Amino acid sequence: MPEITSVNKASNNEWDEMWLRSEYSTYYHSREWAEIWQSYTNGVIRPLTQKISFSDGKNVIVPIMRQNYYGGIIKRYGLVGPPSEAKAQYGNWLSDNPLTAEHIVLLVNYLITKYKNLVWMLNPFDENSKRLAVDSKYIRRKPFVSYMIDLTKGQDNIYSNFKQNCRNKINQGIKNKLMVKEGTERQDWLNYYRIYQDTVTRWRDKALYVLDWKFFEILYEKHSKHRTLWLTWYNNIPISGCICFYSNKIILLFHSASLSEYQYLRPVNLEKYIVIKDGVDKGYHWLDLGTAGGNKGLDNFKKSFGPEKKMRDMIISWHPVIYNIKKVIERK
Repeated sequence: MPEITSVNKASNNEWDEMWLRSEYSTYYHSREWAEIWQSYTNGVIRPLTQKISFSDGKNVIVPIMRQNYYGGIIKRYGLVGPPSEAKAQYGNWLSDNPLTAEHIVLLVNYLITKYKNLVWMLNPFDENSKRLAVDSKYIRRKPFVSYMIDLTKGQDNIYSNFKQNCRNKINQGIKNKLMVKEGTERQDWLNYYRIYQDTVTRWRDKALYVLDWKFFEILYEKHSKHRTLWLTWYNNIPISGCICFYSNKIILLFHSASLSEYQYLRPVNLEKYIVIKDGVDKGYHWLDLGTAGGNKGLDNFKKSFGPEKKMRDMIISWHPVIYNIKKVIERK
């Protein structure tokens, strides 16, 4: 049976190389993603990524983010992060070799023991997520699902699986002469932020969290080949958009917004269809439409694309002292 022989801070090169080699890596496992949050929070959130080595020669990289509270008195960790139940994204580890059940037990026990205040969204693309078992009164597991489109089925098969109302809206968008294209200039990102502000106003308290311009400015200034801003235009007016993240085989729909006054033109369905077509053409395997977050309208929208469902449960652990304090507060 293998054993953990060493745990060290992962170098940037080790992190980047494993991210590129791992079959189930997503953008959320990348160093870019961690650095975006470090910049956005002025260092309040920062990466603490580990390299874990086993006695049988296998190595894994575990991307972790740490967030300080009350001047660092309390620390919370995200696998990968950010360390927040509202903002958490896919975690798990990165490996370029298959892991056995014994490796998984060792990893889970180490992570749960080492990081007491932990938010961990399981990676639905890693089959090992199905094997994870945690058992402690200080840990709870919240069920989540994500809606996925298998891009390997080809454009025609994917389209035929759309619900009729989805196909109708795509056709309406085409009939309305909407144009969907990549936004590459700073003004494009400013346009998207304006659309997002309108969307937040429409969502009101349904928004789990709100990002300010600084976040989108950091994304723009990365000039990364792993992120794309898609904008939908009507008569030279940007009316809708979305941000997608790209890794080896997986596209993540990270963010989406549209102007209220132009929704009757049906830009959102056409926009996502263009993202799907582009992903198929470029050889990606999956498009993750994300979760609905309890929003019934958003849930119906995602289901209209005929997606598959994949488990992406969240594991939340608390330090025993904080757990007991929370219990006292909840009883009041």
